Amino acid sequence: MTVWRTIRPATSVVDIHHWAFPLGTFQQPFPLPSPQCLTVPAMWSDRAKSIMRQAAVQAGLISPTDHHDRLMLISEPEAAALYCERKCEQYRLNHGDRFMICDCGGGTVDLIVFEIEESEGGGEGAESTAKNRKLKEVTRGHGQSCGSVFLDKNMRELLKTKFSQHTQEVPEAALAAMMDEFIDLIKPNFDGVDEQFLKLPAIPGLDDLTNDSIGLEDGVLCLTAQEIKDLVFEPVILDILNLIREQLRQSPRCDAIFLVGGFGTSNYLHQRVDQEFGRSVGIVAMPPRAELAVVRGAVYFGLDPKIVTARMSRRTYGLVVMMPFEEGVDPESEKIVRNDGVWCDNRFSGRFMLFSFPVFRFTVYVKKGETIGINECIPKSFFAFYPNDIYSPLYAYDGPEDSIPRYTTHAAVKKVAEFTIPMPYLPNVKKGERVDYRTKLYFGLTEIRAEAVIHGKTYVTKCVFDANDEWSRPVVKD
Repeated sequence: MTVWRTIRPATSVVDIHHWAFPLGTFQQPFPLPSPQCLTVPAMWSDRAKSIMRQAAVQAGLISPTDHHDRLMLISEPEAAALYCERKCEQYRLNHGDRFMICDCGGGTVDLIVFEIEESEGGGEGAESTAKNRKLKEVTRGHGQSCGSVFLDKNMRELLKTKFSQHTQEVPEAALAAMMDEFIDLIKPNFDGVDEQFLKLPAIPGLDDLTNDSIGLEDGVLCLTAQEIKDLVFEPVILDILNLIREQLRQSPRCDAIFLVGGFGTSNYLHQRVDQEFGRSVGIVAMPPRAELAVVRGAVYFGLDPKIVTARMSRRTYGLVVMMPFEEGVDPESEKIVRNDGVWCDNRFSGRFMLFSFPVFRFTVYVKKGETIGINECIPKSFFAFYPNDIYSPLYAYDGPEDSIPRYTTHAAVKKVAEFTIPMPYLPNVKKGERVDYRTKLYFGLTEIRAEAVIHGKTYVTKCVFDANDEWSRPVVKD
């Protein structure tokens, strides 16, 4: 099955190809040899990001044989944060200050809070300050489908309700023309005070319609500020305000809120956010060209992928292992008797322990809400028997951190991915001989990455999130 038939997050592979192809005309052959950076919503799952990467391969943006870092993914609010950190100098945010990004787009609204980290030295010339200014995630970014398209939906319903009271039916083409006028003129400039006017298109029988009960006079519809607020804007803005409250619950200390994205430039949205949080936060602002914050921030990320030093885990991750069986605690159905002891199968653990390896007591690898450095990993030593591949499924738990299930068979524990690193050819190793290696997993990156160090070489592969049936091949890192 081709990837584009199963893709949901990416609209289509063709869309990415049409975006990439004009860029490719500047230098042949296509695809471009330069690194690429794509932005994704904060609410996307690991699997959704994996599908986006495969869509980029199918579209020809990158090659399947390219190094994994040739294509970088960054969440949209994180990209916007990089832009705001550079373009909002007038607010004088310094080391230790925190700011929230509220990225309000057409479909989704994504939020996250960052803390500024500054260090002395390490740079030369005029760029030394920029090189020593980094960002650290302090909340779990999240989002919701409450973007500006829902304003359009509400306005359409308002118009249909009004004209349903009129004796003459208004054709769909007339509604579409009025919606265009709302989207282009009223939506970005509405301030919650002035009434607004929509002119019916010049269609015979419409341009002179009058109905005082709905505010229609000579083909011009008058909409009061109150009804636009109550029926169009407020249902959507209340969702956004609740998202901001959730971020402030995670980080009660916040020094600024920056509104970005197309919807983020709305005067009325800025007014409502400032009204609700201006006193407690202090700064509620829109950076210059806020609608371009995500795109320009992605460029900054491409130039310096390590500008974000730490991220927060959205989920609790671990592996399935065999652990010592506990009488009276573990069910008999999970009991396995072997020459080296009595074991319990299907235990959920964060330790990288293979089935034939001695295991420790239960402990998670990374918990939801835990801060992880972008280069941070916990290496573990294992062995395999040549030439067996290195393979393991990855499990995730989304519930409370204080009640992590004991078994991977628990309904709340989901298998989310698998990673495999094919055993390389080792000229002096015979079949069945033990091969020692070290395994590393990185959770502080935008995408989860697995590595294995075998005989001095590092083999890298990405986790496969069931996007298709083919396994990714590893690349050797020098």
